[in-house]
Amino acid sequence: MAQITLLTVGSRGDIQPFCAIAHALIQRGHTVTLAASFNFANFAAQQHIPFAPIAGDFKQILGSPAGIDLLEGDTSVTLIEDDLLWQQLTESWEACQGCDLLIFSPLSLWGYHIAEALKVPAILATAVPVAATAEFPFLQFTKRTQSRLSGLLNQLSYRLVSTLGWRRSANLINRFRTEALHLRKLPWPGALYRKEKPPFLSPLPLVHCYSESVIPPAADWGSSVHQAGYCFLETAKSFSPSPALKAFLEKSPQPFYIGFGSMIARNPKQLAKTILSALADTGQRAILCSGWGNIQQEDLSDSVYLLEKVPHDWLFPQVAGAIHHGGAGTTAATLKAGIPSIVIPFFADQPIWGKRLEQLGVSPATHPQSALSSEVLARSIRAIVTDDSYRAQAKAIQTKIQAENGVARVVAIAESYLVTAVDA
Repeated sequence: MAQITLLTVGSRGDIQPFCAIAHALIQRGHTVTLAASFNFANFAAQQHIPFAPIAGDFKQILGSPAGIDLLEGDTSVTLIEDDLLWQQLTESWEACQGCDLLIFSPLSLWGYHIAEALKVPAILATAVPVAATAEFPFLQFTKRTQSRLSGLLNQLSYRLVSTLGWRRSANLINRFRTEALHLRKLPWPGALYRKEKPPFLSPLPLVHCYSESVIPPAADWGSSVHQAGYCFLETAKSFSPSPALKAFLEKSPQPFYIGFGSMIARNPKQLAKTILSALADTGQRAILCSGWGNIQQEDLSDSVYLLEKVPHDWLFPQVAGAIHHGGAGTTAATLKAGIPSIVIPFFADQPIWGKRLEQLGVSPATHPQSALSSEVLARSIRAIVTDDSYRAQAKAIQTKIQAENGVARVVAIAESYLVTAVDA
């Protein structure tokens, strides 16, 4: 059996799928370490997963002025300063010592360099499609194209994003490579253009952790690109609802879920006011999950139940629909539960997931939080309540997802690369 390190930083949505993979690897007899943002140490302990803390409190980072600017669409901000990034790099290096395989996330791309220094195979596991393809541009997986020119431009978009992303931290990463890892510097454009390529990382194996029923695989992905399916962590069994929550769920009409995960609005009370006004206009009830953004409203009516957090796999099967930010994890949870969505995205891939849910027929509309009004939200709520097609389509996708086992597939892929490394 092997020693495997899972490396990821970020929010709960970034950590939770890696916990599911960790459990399955441990059950297979492997020794596993989850190296993740330090504020998830207690969560890992609850899951009985060995844990190595990595610097960076993403709740604090996203709540900073720069974080709020980023959530509102300003991509020019510097979210992680060099001192913090250096700490993340060195702590990740320490956490990976002795591992035979490294599985890392898009927010911890430095796993590539660590694996190179350790001379072990590595796998990039991602909840969004990031492998270059001619079929759609980077983070535009709702726009399939057929022409040769569009296909070329689509391919180039991935190279451009890779190069620009590399350049933002190239100097520090190259310092990390030379001083800590004792590796050569990478060329100015990045790893894609290096002359000497490490054997286990050329090409870098990549696993897409989402369902083929949601985003079909691209026809031009090579053998190093895999699509496993969603990696769900089962948390419902460990949750005990309060009598008040159980009583609220038993009443009619069936409530909506409202929550935005790790997203933090500049004015959370105003956002809550807008949403609650739409609920009142439509006569609907809701469970409001405050989350990291501390979205709340004083003097709530009896039609709204306020929670700080709740397992999605326990609650979502019991609600009429979900009003959420469109994060990859929350989107997956709604589809698993077979419920409609209304997406209020903040940034990054969230608007694209919202659009994809519209295309799949499980959501009436996507409403950017920066331009949200109670009137437009009320129209979407009414659509879900009055049009059974949204729930019917959500149930159809649910059936397909239930037939998949993304975690088992990831484990099988991981073990195949372990075998390859031994044979080499």
